[in-house]
Amino acid sequence: RIGSDHIERLCSAVHNHALVELDLSGCFEPGIGDEMLTCLLTSGELELEKLVMSLNNITSAVSTLLADFLATNPSLKELDVVGNNLNDSDASLIANALRSNKTLRSLKLGRNSRISITGVESLRLVLYDDSSLNAAADSNHTCTHDLRKVMDDYNSHGQGHINRGWKIYSILSDRNEMMSNVQHFSDIDVKILPTMLEAVQKYARNVYDYEVNPLSIVYEIMRKR
Repeated sequence: RIGSDHIERLCSAVHNHALVELDLSGCFEPGIGDEMLTCLLTSGELELEKLVMSLNNITSAVSTLLADFLATNPSLKELDVVGNNLNDSDASLIANALRSNKTLRSLKLGRNSRISITGVESLRLVLYDDSSLNAAADSNHTCTHDLRKVMDDYNSHGQGHINRGWKIYSILSDRNEMMSNVQHFSDIDVKILPTMLEAVQKYARNVYDYEVNPLSIVYEIMRKR
């Protein structure tokens, strides 16, 4: 267990030795506080790529600090906050941070029983907002999470631009079943038509919808012109 008297030494070690991985699982009793997290995340240049803070009774005050940190797009690629007391509001804060974060690849939030389907939906809307093509294109295309209340593989590929193309094609494919793509194109800039056509060409074989003919989607797109 790490007490308050060790916080300064721990933060100094993290920064002075340029650590890239840090596992603090179950290290803080009664819980990791905002003083510790502020010291750890804001003191000088931080080169951490993996941070594990599971089982530390993280509070909402701390999750706010964590979300603010993620929003700065740090070098962190893996974050594990499994088994804390995070709730739907915390999940929403972290999700909003992912709108500007392009580096985090893995977010582990499992065993936070207060995160319900509402919190999972907050994450989904950031990772894959399928309300429009523009929203899908602007989603986060790099991060995955482990909350399996809703299964997803939105960002399963290691390259973000491939995940982005898959999402665009999925929307085009779903709408094509009712030949409704054209009615959604009013707010689409003609300049992104080549991107849409490229998505159809590349990803049609990867989205297994046997009721959709890729050429039919192309026909709808060309009608936009």
